[in-house]
Amino acid sequence: MKTGQTMFTLKQLRSIGGIFASILMMAALTMPALAADASDSRLQDDIALTKVTVSQLVAKDFAAVRAHLDPAMGQASDEQLRKMADLIGTAEPVSVEKAWSAENRNLETGDGVTRMFLEYRFGGKWLVVDAAVKTEGSTKRFVRLYFNNNAQSLRELNAFHLFGKGAVQYLFLLGWIATFALTGWAMIAAYRWHTGWRRWALIASMPLGLTPTVAMNWNTAQIWVIGAVSNSAGEVVPVFGMRYPMALLGFTELGATYFYISAPLIALGYLIWWFRSSRKALSQQPA
Repeated sequence: MKTGQTMFTLKQLRSIGGIFASILMMAALTMPALAADASDSRLQDDIALTKVTVSQLVAKDFAAVRAHLDPAMGQASDEQLRKMADLIGTAEPVSVEKAWSAENRNLETGDGVTRMFLEYRFGGKWLVVDAAVKTEGSTKRFVRLYFNNNAQSLRELNAFHLFGKGAVQYLFLLGWIATFALTGWAMIAAYRWHTGWRRWALIASMPLGLTPTVAMNWNTAQIWVIGAVSNSAGEVVPVFGMRYPMALLGFTELGATYFYISAPLIALGYLIWWFRSSRKALSQQPA
């Protein structure tokens, strides 16, 4: 019996392997795209529900609005819904934009919660809708729905401006800059006083923050602790924290700049030791 009649040739095996590789590559590229399409579709459904609910508030159809609210939100009274409707007004919006959104869903069922901010523009004012939609099967209900009127768009409100802020912002910024300066000073001192692995180990560890991270919103001067947990007993702040590097800046979900600081205890402790050692070395030098 000829070999060619009982088994694949090397060339054929290579062709078959190439086909399987192509199939796997196409699957790898297609699955994330399908998941993204499904997620985008669910998000668009939640945005559409929010827009419909806003329209129902404008029309004072409070029964329809209540049908969209999750029982966990409690029974909204006509007075509460009327106040929300008054914030919106009766003018037609010039534009509606999604400012931010995030989803937390079960990938298999699609159940979960979408949190979003929609910005309505009405001529010279802007309305921000802060909403969270919970999906369970085919049912969608709001577990959060708040409105806020602004005289400027979110982009303008959250833009970074160095000047025109209050004492709290500038004091926090001064502490933020001082944290960098002290850490840099400690790293330079370690570089000059040590050699070999000790030098580089100290330099690498000095930017490590070891206390809870305190943050401040530059525009609103709001101060909070990153990692703090809020529950029925109040806010629980961790005693110990780790942040590398110890200070930096970030952006909120709506694009506002915030600064944060975690005290670099290694750098500060080294500076104290270095200062004492330097003074001791100077005092031991002959006059």
